[in-house]
Amino acid sequence: MRQAKLPVDRNDVIAIARQAGQLTVEMQQRGLNTIRSKANAYDLVTEADVASEKLLAEKLTALDPAIGFWGEESNQPPDTELYWLVDPIDGTTNYASGVPWWAVNVALYRRTDPLLAVTLHLPYGEIFWAEAGGGAWRGWADGRVEQMRVSAAESLGAGLVGTGFPTHRGLHGDNNFREFVRISPLCRDVRRMGSAALDLAHVAAGIYSSFWEGFLNPWDVGAGLLLVQEAGGIVTDYAGNPYAFGAAGLVASNGLPGVHQVLLENIQAAREG
Repeated sequence: MRQAKLPVDRNDVIAIARQAGQLTVEMQQRGLNTIRSKANAYDLVTEADVASEKLLAEKLTALDPAIGFWGEESNQPPDTELYWLVDPIDGTTNYASGVPWWAVNVALYRRTDPLLAVTLHLPYGEIFWAEAGGGAWRGWADGRVEQMRVSAAESLGAGLVGTGFPTHRGLHGDNNFREFVRISPLCRDVRRMGSAALDLAHVAAGIYSSFWEGFLNPWDVGAGLLLVQEAGGIVTDYAGNPYAFGAAGLVASNGLPGVHQVLLENIQAAREG
């Protein structure tokens, strides 16, 4: 694929993501005043989520006012051809609980096609980015930069697998418990870290051979879809079709049949059982 010509400078976007990330770190260090629930008691939002989204909206819009903005907290899908898709804090439960594992997620879309992805791993400062047709990259906090490639694992048992559970897990039977029980013995191990944005980045980086989760929102996965694809992987729904926003489930992997197809088959079997 020929590299897409971006309407903004990638480095400007990375700098803005870093500013939002630094804001979340500073607000956590000062102490959070407001932690409230949204859809249910396990779906949390803090004042830092709102502040981070406000900063991202203002500074990204300033780069090009013609580009729309869609953030988790405001949740107003734009009607523009180009738009930013943003999660101001992915992993809010971790963040609010003091677990050092959350992300700022920024993606630029043209309709349904991702053009640019930026995922900032906090509080460590590690950054993952990709441009359509330009590969996927990992920037370490010490300044090192390397191109990412998905795992070479040829079987599910040869690699780590990531997953997550929906916030409705105690309220609804479709909660990933059956899938987790079935898949856990089939792989090296399963990691449940609490940020789908970082899980997808770690598939792209070859740390996980694969990742599955249901009930994800566009802002959770908007950047990660491009990261995985540009690193040589694939992302599908639970039926094996190319993933689209709104699908009930997502599977990302290195694309090798012994990993992706086996994971799909076991997810399907668990859900039918």
